[in-house]
Amino acid sequence: MTTPPVLPTNPASPGPFATPRMSLATATTFSDEALMTQVQAGDLDQLTGLFERYQGPLFGFLARLANGDRDLAQDLTQNVFMRVLRYRASYQPGQPFRAWVYQMARHVWADHYQRQRPTADLEEVEKTASHGRAAQAQRAATDQQQALQEALALLPAAQREVLVLHRFQGFDYAEIGEQLGCSAGAARVKAHRALDALRKIYLS
Repeated sequence: MTTPPVLPTNPASPGPFATPRMSLATATTFSDEALMTQVQAGDLDQLTGLFERYQGPLFGFLARLANGDRDLAQDLTQNVFMRVLRYRASYQPGQPFRAWVYQMARHVWADHYQRQRPTADLEEVEKTASHGRAAQAQRAATDQQQALQEALALLPAAQREVLVLHRFQGFDYAEIGEQLGCSAGAARVKAHRALDALRKIYLS
């Protein structure tokens, strides 16, 4: 696993027109959007506040997508914040930071997934019957959470992502639709289909 990068600071003194800096203690009272606006304006210290707020949730999101690989999830979480720093100019003031950073996390995961699994599609469910039987045998010796994780791992990446966003990260259908570029109704359909697929694998 690569060594996690140290969150950057901004040693340069602010110019006469710079946005006033807020202390890290004060930052806890500010919204995500206010902190990101400060980061975008050059106060890179405020990225620490966002990191503290979102490191855990993003790690959980990526760990589930990575089938419980904690080392990989940690590396990908660090990559997300490196991209937040690199692409901070693309953030639109007032844009919900949560949706923006999860979109960044989805791109980080997609880049990794394409390098590792360039040809995954919905046929993967049918192709993993033997794995499903193996998972079923294992369930007798594992707890319910482990069994659910095994079933989740057998879902195609797109369906697993929708379920993780909705069931484990608390995104509503409108927010998921924004992430996927579709309507809230279409996101609901995708989530229901993914849940049906998960049930079939889990109960097979």
